[in-house]
Amino acid sequence: MYSGTTPCADCPGIYTHITFKNDGTVAKSTMYLDSDDTSLNEYGTWTKNNDIIEVKIENSSNEYYAVKPNNTLVMLNKDKKEVTGELSKNYIFEKTAVYTTAELNGIYHTEQSGKGYNQILELKADNDSIYNVKVSFTGAPKGCTFEGKGQLINNQIDLELNKINKDLKGTMTILFKDKTSAEIFTSKFDDRLALNFFCGGGGSLAGEYWKK
Repeated sequence: MYSGTTPCADCPGIYTHITFKNDGTVAKSTMYLDSDDTSLNEYGTWTKNNDIIEVKIENSSNEYYAVKPNNTLVMLNKDKKEVTGELSKNYIFEKTAVYTTAELNGIYHTEQSGKGYNQILELKADNDSIYNVKVSFTGAPKGCTFEGKGQLINNQIDLELNKINKDLKGTMTILFKDKTSAEIFTSKFDDRLALNFFCGGGGSLAGEYWKK
């Protein structure tokens, strides 16, 4: 996985992760730094010609990356040339460690215990990429339990909500800010109500969780 923050015309920058898989597929995660902290995954294919990687993602312009020493990539312009000048440093991607199952497995809590209830996120991996996800409530007047399987990509777990409940839409994302904290949201802001009203009674799956 490679990470970098690229320039944006109307925002402070776009925090981006990109993973090139051995089967020729690619996964790209983007988060606008002044947004609502949502992160969107996109999938496509990649090929390499000499030291230039070409990335194709549906409904997006092709992207090009030059392979550089010291585990770095440089994002190129549409003419496959490096950006020069003061902004050039903003197109550098560095190799980033991927969280392991041992680091992510476990139980996470929200900070709501002082209000008479606790919200619990449990993660247990089937393998390096597939996780069993469970969110439950204790002490709430009207609680619920959410369970599903998600895929870890670019240090975040994505669950397609319509595979869990046909009446739901969107993608639930668990974004790991570090090894001990995670945030749950929908990858698209407009789908957020799926989490806000999943449990009824005012309970929401969305929010920040800390590992205990």
